[in-house]
Amino acid sequence: MKKLFTHIIIILIILFFGFDISAQDPHFSQFYTSPLYLNPALTGMKNGDIRITTNYRRQWASISEPYQTMSIAADYNILRGSIGDNLMGVGLIIFNDKAGSAGLRRTKIGLSTAYSQNLMEGNYISIGIEAAAFQQSINFEQLLFESQYDGESLNNQIGAGENFANNTVWNYDLAAGVAWNYSPDKYTNFYLGGSMAHLNRPNLSFFTDYEDPLHIKYTIYGGAEFRLSGYISALPRIIILQQGPHSEINFGLYTKMHLGDPSNRSIISIGMMYRLKDAIIPMIRFDHDVFAFGFSYDINISSLSPASNAQGGIEFSFIYKGKNGKKDISPIPCPTF
Repeated sequence: MKKLFTHIIIILIILFFGFDISAQDPHFSQFYTSPLYLNPALTGMKNGDIRITTNYRRQWASISEPYQTMSIAADYNILRGSIGDNLMGVGLIIFNDKAGSAGLRRTKIGLSTAYSQNLMEGNYISIGIEAAAFQQSINFEQLLFESQYDGESLNNQIGAGENFANNTVWNYDLAAGVAWNYSPDKYTNFYLGGSMAHLNRPNLSFFTDYEDPLHIKYTIYGGAEFRLSGYISALPRIIILQQGPHSEINFGLYTKMHLGDPSNRSIISIGMMYRLKDAIIPMIRFDHDVFAFGFSYDINISSLSPASNAQGGIEFSFIYKGKNGKKDISPIPCPTF
């Protein structure tokens, strides 16, 4: 009986982490290092011609099969210099998330575009949209059910007796967003934005006679950068997410220090984020010229901490920002990502 109880608990954990969380989008603690995933309105909002970002996150390794989330994105400025101080950007993002021991996987390929209007010097407002195709799949053979109990334990050699119509679902997805950015000088920056993902509420159900529409995800974020001294700047940040019954609030502060003269392009940033009632997240980032590398680690403080041993998720990020080769085009003051 004890074995049965243990296996039932395991099944509940698998079902909880494999299905319930599937209704909530994966997230990055370093949300600002994946601007196209954060808000399509940020497409092309940058200096230079091209930006490439990659993110990798691994979490919950101490509880179940590690969850792994990866993305790679690129965006490019088009018509730069041809539409005055305004910007037009196009972007591509490839996103993959694998959750739980049943291999629940979601893969998305999205195209985005955004237009940024210069309201006055250093003041921009942007609007953007994204259209994406995604695939969701699961390995039902990795799930165990009550009907597979053989009197002593759950036996995967016994048929589950369940009739699953599909193990793969294809659909399309739509998102839109707005963003505002103000930079009164090269050392000061304020930004605010919001986006809505899954506007068409795509169906995620693996069953032909049942619909499971994905909840719209609402995102609001903001931040700033201001200089504390000639070498040091402070970067407060906040992001609020709401998706169906799920909500999340993250806020924190980065301290950025130039290694040498402020014009030096070598920068180290150290900070901390707090995910309300869930995790403390120390972070570090190193920028050199057109490259940036980031590392963070979620220290779990939620009710799951006894099972997780306070282990949350490890996350890496990489950013490449290509320089603009046109000398007659002035720099655009952009959010500090």
